[in-house]
Amino acid sequence: MISERLKQISNFINDDHDVADIGSDHGLLLVLLSNRNFSHEVLGVENKIGPFSNLEKTVNKIAKNNFKCLLSDGLKDVKGNYKTIVIAGMGYSNLKNILNKDKNLKSREKFVIDCHTNQKEIRNLFYELGYKVEDEKVIFEDSIYYDVIKFEINNDNQTYNSLELKYGPLNIKRKDDIFIQRYNKQLYKVKNLCNSISNLERKKELELEIKELEEIIK
Repeated sequence: MISERLKQISNFINDDHDVADIGSDHGLLLVLLSNRNFSHEVLGVENKIGPFSNLEKTVNKIAKNNFKCLLSDGLKDVKGNYKTIVIAGMGYSNLKNILNKDKNLKSREKFVIDCHTNQKEIRNLFYELGYKVEDEKVIFEDSIYYDVIKFEINNDNQTYNSLELKYGPLNIKRKDDIFIQRYNKQLYKVKNLCNSISNLERKKELELEIKELEEIIK
């Protein structure tokens, strides 16, 4: 069964670029792209023999010349013609390490990122690398909230404030139901915690967080 998160990642992929999926696992994203008759090259990348074997079986089943797989580490051997890069299911440290080692980074035009941690740091990292948030969506699946973010080259010099980097500029603007639900839950938890403690310094920190959460969901 294809997850809603994976469907959202697929929806964020344009039809005009060669695409590389880093950490492709079983290659389910490749299946989705094949089902919509994606015409450009699609490359699934895995760095371990076991997952790569599963990926290779999927690519063989797809049986299309433009769908390929590669046993390699991150973006190390992904050529510059792959202008859209998908990195999903990794933590911030692994993501940053992959980007830092990419010798073709300047040729990448778009990234679709589903990272499990450090959303503010991720948005800031891509901003510093010369990208902006083109689209983003919060997905609630298996009792977990996920941020799927699409970055593109920041040709118009878009800037962001601290709240936009932390919660997402488009998330704050759109205030989708899942986004509001997520931070209403967080607000409820923080308020309860604030009411239960006596440490004044910690209480002030929580009061600032409450004010911040109320600002983004109002």
